[in-house]
Amino acid sequence: MVFIDLTRSFPEPACTYPGDFVPECRRFQRDGYRVSVVVAGSHSGTHIDSPAHYIEDGLTIDRIPPETFIGPVTIVDLGVRRSAIRPEDIRPWMDAERLIIKTGYSEKTSFDPEYASLDEDAADLVAASGIRVIGIDTPSIEAYEGTGDVHRRILGAGIPVIEYLNLSGVSEGEYYMIALPLKITDGDGAPARVIVQKEEDV
Repeated sequence: MVFIDLTRSFPEPACTYPGDFVPECRRFQRDGYRVSVVVAGSHSGTHIDSPAHYIEDGLTIDRIPPETFIGPVTIVDLGVRRSAIRPEDIRPWMDAERLIIKTGYSEKTSFDPEYASLDEDAADLVAASGIRVIGIDTPSIEAYEGTGDVHRRILGAGIPVIEYLNLSGVSEGEYYMIALPLKITDGDGAPARVIVQKEEDV
């Protein structure tokens, strides 16, 4: 079995979303063994937003069934994109069970606020589609200057969002995904390890 890892390396302090906790990993050597102290926010690196991130009484990350994040996924490549993602850009894939959007941001090694993101109409389309989970390679599915409404539309429909994926080594197509977040009690989100395998190899 050949799996492709879609997880960004951790930590990447230079890539931290402004205002978020800057992740770090402190390593200590003692008595013949090594131990690390990891400091990070729930939305550091490649991570999953649960509905509770924006929705009062929304599902927390520990209450989302694992099968939500395991199964067929469609990856769509929009090319190198910095403009808003509109309904017409993703409408052909609204019958997907899970959807990941590639915009070319994965090559970035520091935070760039000029990233592609869904506009509110595209968020409404996703919310009404029946998609179980949506992902993107940018720091957020919402514009840097967004109001939170894109998140509210998608998370309000009970659809978790995977953000800050590394899609540099994957092409458009059909895959099988395993994307498991840390099981943080009452979590609004959590870092995750996300891997995919070509559907024909499953």
